[in-house]
Amino acid sequence: MQNRKQKRTRSNGSGSLAQDPTSGVWIAFFADADGRRRKRSTRTKTRRDAELLLATWTKEIRDIRAGLVDRDAVRRKSERSRKLRDHVREYFAAFCSKGRTKQSRQVKTWALRELLRHSVALLGREPMLSDLSPDLVRRIMRRKSESGRSPRTVNFLRQNIVALAAWITQEGRANLSDLGKRVDRCDELLDERRPRRALTQDELARLFQVAEGRGRRLWYSLAYWAGLRRGELTDLRWSDVDLSRGVIRVRNSKARRIDEIPLRSDLAAELAAARPLLLPTATEARVFPVAVGRRTRRRDFERAGIPEIDADGRYADLHALRATLCTELARQLVPPTIAQRMLRHSNLQTTLRHYTRLGLTDVAAAVESMRSVGQVATLSATGTDSEIGSSSGSSSGSSRRTNGRESARTCRKGATAVSAGVSLQVDTRQEDPRSGVNRHVRLLHSPSPRALSSADEDPFA
Repeated sequence: MQNRKQKRTRSNGSGSLAQDPTSGVWIAFFADADGRRRKRSTRTKTRRDAELLLATWTKEIRDIRAGLVDRDAVRRKSERSRKLRDHVREYFAAFCSKGRTKQSRQVKTWALRELLRHSVALLGREPMLSDLSPDLVRRIMRRKSESGRSPRTVNFLRQNIVALAAWITQEGRANLSDLGKRVDRCDELLDERRPRRALTQDELARLFQVAEGRGRRLWYSLAYWAGLRRGELTDLRWSDVDLSRGVIRVRNSKARRIDEIPLRSDLAAELAAARPLLLPTATEARVFPVAVGRRTRRRDFERAGIPEIDADGRYADLHALRATLCTELARQLVPPTIAQRMLRHSNLQTTLRHYTRLGLTDVAAAVESMRSVGQVATLSATGTDSEIGSSSGSSSGSSRRTNGRESARTCRKGATAVSAGVSLQVDTRQEDPRSGVNRHVRLLHSPSPRALSSADEDPFA
């Protein structure tokens, strides 16, 4: 017998149905509002249910053509009934089309997979776009926290879900613009998983001595004196080193900009000594062709006698050198805003809370630097202290007629000098033009170029 295909007949805008011989699911064929032929699965094996769905779809199309229904509203309704996995797949393709690094694609894949995995576990079925709500996101965050994940990891997952919701809103698939406002972030200060400590000067000297004998001194010098992260050290190229100006350009992958950092004279000398080993045309070559791995770093710290975890549970690793730099700047009475710019933080609170590690010894030294009460009284009586003399009152025959506003301002200045002498020294000291402090505030921002890449396989299948 000759096999003949079943012929589909086109009716007057009501569409037609055909059953898939493999799965048995009914497929609907109809013309959309623009007259283009569409094929859509009804996701049912019952013909009666498929006919009802087809009738609903064709009625919406007729209403759109008649101007009775908004086309965008019908499209949003149709998009919300699609699987969330399909939207995630299309969002990831759009994310990769803009040129992303391999690491950014990997972390984005992890976050989107976690969203789908926890949604299936909480709902007990395949989630639709209509299921993506603030309540579901809060339940996912609570589930991650209960599994032992840190607040920073939970906030990172929330950040990626909010980015997905913003893309869905921008594409007109659904209105999820208020998702980020309705889902609060976790407090990362309540559960800091890896607090770093500041290394002492003896530990730094031993570390540099160990690294110098193994050709890794420049790696740790840039991590300490320039405050570079491990990824920034790995991506640093000789074209980013400008010895004539005394700066290096850093591709800040976290803030998506290019920063300029001043170089100390001894650090510039180390870079100048290492640069002639390369050909003059190899300016795009990396400063470190082979990055120092974590195992090598641990061995260097062990040889230098630096414990990885101290008695207070604080860690000493490569990133701890940034905390050491910030702490040393604070001990040298450098204003916190300069330390913030040196470490390239967008928020000053990050510099003060996580990178300034002043201990009891620093507080004791600050208290010892204050003048004693007897010394203050003696200087005030002899009139040799101009600050205290001007704030404690007037000398004989003069300042009873002084301006009250100026007198109050002078009294506040004197009180600050007595109670917080260290802070007054920071505000009133003269800046040495040779100290190079002005070079520390040179910080330029510009868009960072991105390498174009795309995903070859579907990570959300």
